Amino acid sequence: MALPLPQDTHLSPGAALGPVIVPGSKSVTNRALLLGALAPGTSHFRGGLEAEDTRWMRQALRGLGFSLTEEDGLWQLQGGARPRSETPLWLGASGTTLRFLLPWLALSAKGPIRLEGDPRLFARPLGPLLEPLKALGARWVADPNGAWLHPAPEPPHCLDLAVDASLSSQFLTGLALVAAALPEPSRLTWAAVASSSYLDLSTQWMRRFGCAAVLEPGSWHIPGGSLGPRDLELPGDWSGAAAFLAAAAATGRSLRLGPLDPEDAQGDRAMVEILEAAGCAVHWVGPQHLELQGPLQRGLDADLTECPDLGPVLAALAALAPGPSELRGLQTLPLKECDRLEASAELVRWLGGEAEILGDHTLRIRPGSPLGPRAPFDPRNDHRMAFAAALGALRRGGDLLDPHCVAKTFPEFWEVWQGMLQC
Repeated sequence: MALPLPQDTHLSPGAALGPVIVPGSKSVTNRALLLGALAPGTSHFRGGLEAEDTRWMRQALRGLGFSLTEEDGLWQLQGGARPRSETPLWLGASGTTLRFLLPWLALSAKGPIRLEGDPRLFARPLGPLLEPLKALGARWVADPNGAWLHPAPEPPHCLDLAVDASLSSQFLTGLALVAAALPEPSRLTWAAVASSSYLDLSTQWMRRFGCAAVLEPGSWHIPGGSLGPRDLELPGDWSGAAAFLAAAAATGRSLRLGPLDPEDAQGDRAMVEILEAAGCAVHWVGPQHLELQGPLQRGLDADLTECPDLGPVLAALAALAPGPSELRGLQTLPLKECDRLEASAELVRWLGGEAEILGDHTLRIRPGSPLGPRAPFDPRNDHRMAFAAALGALRRGGDLLDPHCVAKTFPEFWEVWQGMLQC
């Protein structure tokens, strides 16, 4: 059933949007949960994201024998044990859950582990992560419904690995997180890495758990045996904020949203700089709230190599911009929950614009004229494509298939989106 998408038709000129409370960060939440499981002792978290991807991670940790309780927004996790499970772990479509857990289980689990999930999850690249794990003695036996992971006979004392991270930085992050729990210092090296800003994020959060990891170009030095439990407030999600910031830019209105950390290492924080470069005004209101004033003054010109998840929302915004746009650094988009590069081009055309894919990493966009009735847009079961369609519909209208796909990272998206427009 298609959802009629809200349009920006009832607000008076100059009216403010929002305010918006952004959800917790999936990237941070899943890193913190795994670090809490690795660290001996009891960790406490507030502000964790409640969504499908983080639910699969929490469910997996419980299935691996860890005590994880949740009450009134406080999560309590008892860490430090070796994982084990005699029943299959269901990971949904969560790439971070699979790629973060895989090295830990391959090197530390007591006995074989059965992993299952949505078919797309195991179709996404895993080979460059499995290769070093197999060299350390783990075995991966895939089948049409998932895979059996047979761990290495004994946990190693450290890691010294060269990793092909050209398809995903998550391969390195998964190895780095487990290395932080090993007794001796580890070293990871690589020639190329996709979305390296996520390595900065992982380093930031390892340090918050007591591991003084040092990230350098092409190498990561990770002291072992220093993780400890923490009581932490997890930050808001810059990825979740992107569509709302773009809404202010597209409609020419102001928007205040938070909580966000201006020092956060999340790569999608680049959204602010991209919108400022296109003519929007931005300033911080207190330590955790951002205010943005639209409209865009020109098209977008951005390299998204370090923040490719912004691609769909920025593509939709480019279809509404006052001039042509070019988005570069999109080579990893075809490997996401769907082929986001092709889906973003399709969305631009659905919004009346022109989209040209140059090679495998650039999207050139020209805005077009408003469209009348047309077939609903299919987000391909991808939450970020749904967010982008909502943005485009503010000015172009239209219906959306499968609106519930937003539950992957932002279950309350439609309520918050509607609330932003009904200020």
